[in-house]
Amino acid sequence: MSPRSARSRRSVLAASVAALALVATSCAAAAEASEHEVWSLDQGTDRIHIYDADHEQVAVIDVSPSALQEVNPDFDPEPGRTVPHMIDFDSQERYAFVAATAGAATIVIDTVHRSVEAVLLTGGGSHMAAVTPDDGAVWVAAIGAQQLVEIPLDLDADEPTFEIGRTIDVEGLLADTAYDWPSFSPVCHDYDGDGRAWITLGPGIEQGGLFVFDTDTAEVVHAYDPTEVRANCGIGFTDDDTRAVANWSGMFGADIEDGEGEWYVFDTDTFALLQTDSSDGVDAHGVRLAPDGAAFWQVNRGTSDGQIIDADSFEVIGTLDAGDTPDILDFSPDGSLAYITQRGPNPLSGDPHVAVGAQPGVLVVDVATGEHLERLNPTTVTDDEGLVLNDVHGIGVRSVTGDERVVVAAPVAVGAGFTFNCHLGVAGSAGV
Repeated sequence: MSPRSARSRRSVLAASVAALALVATSCAAAAEASEHEVWSLDQGTDRIHIYDADHEQVAVIDVSPSALQEVNPDFDPEPGRTVPHMIDFDSQERYAFVAATAGAATIVIDTVHRSVEAVLLTGGGSHMAAVTPDDGAVWVAAIGAQQLVEIPLDLDADEPTFEIGRTIDVEGLLADTAYDWPSFSPVCHDYDGDGRAWITLGPGIEQGGLFVFDTDTAEVVHAYDPTEVRANCGIGFTDDDTRAVANWSGMFGADIEDGEGEWYVFDTDTFALLQTDSSDGVDAHGVRLAPDGAAFWQVNRGTSDGQIIDADSFEVIGTLDAGDTPDILDFSPDGSLAYITQRGPNPLSGDPHVAVGAQPGVLVVDVATGEHLERLNPTTVTDDEGLVLNDVHGIGVRSVTGDERVVVAAPVAVGAGFTFNCHLGVAGSAGV
């Protein structure tokens, strides 16, 4: 995860829309006074839940196919689902860019009006959309399509428009590197101080890799031997952009003994691999730099713990009780709170041996003490057998203007016969 900067049942809503509207209305005044808000992506119900700084829910955005067809009438994903997986904002936080794996799309949302501005077909398994540091473009990692897809931006225009630009096949991009790559599927990426994208590969536990991509020339600047650097998830940078950090999940599965994940430190000038270390847990996943730039937080999804890594010495200076099946994290702007997503009992992505959680939601952690303060849980959605469908994965925190709208989404309705591997875009298979 960037440091700035995811079934076959008929579902019913466990609480009425009227009750949700009452909660949202009562929270409107608090939202206007809030300094930040938390965007939580529930990929199990195609909903985005937004909480203010007092942790009251103030909006729910419907990103199901039927809702998005109002913006793009041609949007009709074969699985019948969207699955919002990861989120990023531009530098002014005017727009949210949500990569939707089942929808093979990137959704552009006006963060103040809560309106969907565009639904762009960015390719199967659109896993992560990240905005360049100069706000000049969004690059989307499409796992299933094995492509990098550009969305050029002109956010200074009176009425910004959003269209697909260049599409780059990763296999062709890496053809001249002389390495035997186990995968050509881009997973996660972020940008160094020169605007180059550092891109991890995967998503499988034995499919990791890392390369550096010049977004101007669309060329590989550097590639790492995938037998040495197996990064298949998070990527981040120090405040001064001189060091990059990436991680690898480690080995796990129903038929093998779980193995610890790894994390790597690189010099962004020379590209030298400076350090390889253990995550001291299974399935190293989300990694993010704290707002003060002093430390990286990294979670292990499989063992529900994590590490605090000094951003200068790269020594582990603390451990985390990260809740139950932690996945992606972000911080409040002042750095006092960490928000860590917690997966549901029926996840749409991640190997079930690791990714199954008990209660989907967002854990709020006091950064200074590590204390668990509360949980931000979406309204529970169940099928007719009582199984929970919610699956919280992506998260993003933004500062508010005070003019944000209160929005309540329609009830959730998931058609029967749905099973989807949100990473690879293949119906009926188990994701990793």
